[in-house]
Amino acid sequence: MPPPIPHVDGVEHTEVMVRGLRVHVAAAGPATGPPVVLQHGWPQHWYEWRHLMGPLAQAGYRAIAPDFRGFGWSEYPPDEDFRKDTLVDDVIALCRELGYDRISYVGHDWGCWVGWLLCLREPQLVERAVMLSVRAPFPPDDVDLAALGRLARLAYQIPISAPMPIPAKQVSLRLIGAALNRNSNFELEREPYAIVLSQPSVTRASTLLYRSFLTRELPALIGGRYRGQRIGVPIRFLVGEKDPLYYPEMVEEQALHIDDYAGESLSDVGHFIPEQVPDLLSERVLSFLGAPAPTPSRA
Repeated sequence: MPPPIPHVDGVEHTEVMVRGLRVHVAAAGPATGPPVVLQHGWPQHWYEWRHLMGPLAQAGYRAIAPDFRGFGWSEYPPDEDFRKDTLVDDVIALCRELGYDRISYVGHDWGCWVGWLLCLREPQLVERAVMLSVRAPFPPDDVDLAALGRLARLAYQIPISAPMPIPAKQVSLRLIGAALNRNSNFELEREPYAIVLSQPSVTRASTLLYRSFLTRELPALIGGRYRGQRIGVPIRFLVGEKDPLYYPEMVEEQALHIDDYAGESLSDVGHFIPEQVPDLLSERVLSFLGAPAPTPSRA
């Protein structure tokens, strides 16, 4: 039995059949408003966007926050396919089911990675996108010792993807989630995520999400899968300087591969941008979409 869905004022919840799976979608704002898809990362679900959905709705947008297959309140896939291209397929199919042929997109963590792939594969679907915390999949122009050393920062993914008893895996997931934010003075609201991660199916989904990346997708990236490709979708990129994956060159090196790009590093901000600096994110997103900035709700 899944836990109750957290309540957020103004947010409605539906299930949409997407490629044979029941996908949970949280939504806010006028049904006829311009759609903005908000895609969560790990270890989170739709609730990650609770601070952004209200400002988007108040500005007249339709905020749509789906849970990835197998996460949150979405159905676990019988084929156990958690390849990132499959997650992109799900986003495309969800937009089709909802009747959208043009969206704006905001993605964090794995939601950001899926957003990069979406912009590469279906640029006609994405009007503009805000990407958070994860660099684009383009390989570095020069593979030096620093670039190779940054691969070591992915070591936290090994215990997530490794086989182990479910209770031990759940303990490791909690520790790793905390480690992702260890350099920040921000304390993530863990309970809404921990109670969902404690379900065996979501624990398994976490394992396969990372395992498919390490064993199948990362080798292709290192081999230069996206070398020479470009993104024509207008992109704004934000990353916290306290994020374990941050390095100073990250922000500007992507500009070489994107036609319309601006990046920003955030001092004293960690990995969980949507929850640590929600007012700043709302201002950046609404400004990029062309809407008035919201009134700040906190210092």
